[in-house]
Amino acid sequence: MEAKLKVIVSFLIPAVLFMAVSVPLILRKIPRNCGYGFRTQKTLSTDAIWYKANQFGGTLIFFSGLATLIVCFWLYLNQNALSLDSVNLIGFASFIGPAAAAVVLALVYIKNL
Repeated sequence: MEAKLKVIVSFLIPAVLFMAVSVPLILRKIPRNCGYGFRTQKTLSTDAIWYKANQFGGTLIFFSGLATLIVCFWLYLNQNALSLDSVNLIGFASFIGPAAAAVVLALVYIKNL
């Protein structure tokens, strides 16, 4: 497999995983636990806050994965016009940026519940 395609796939896989693991949170299928979801002192205090916070946070994580997926598709279509370094940088930024924004927004939301 060509180097650029490997880079694109290396960002595509975690993006799809983010989307997959967020769906049960969005659907409120995950009860309070110590390993999965947005776990803060506040979210672990009641089921109502847990489900509301994780539904919101899961939605943000889903869309962060979707944003990365869209960029990966764009990178695939334009890989011949881009250097390997550009593919790496754009892929990294498209993964880290939305994921970090999702986590920060979720934590702000949880704080304001």
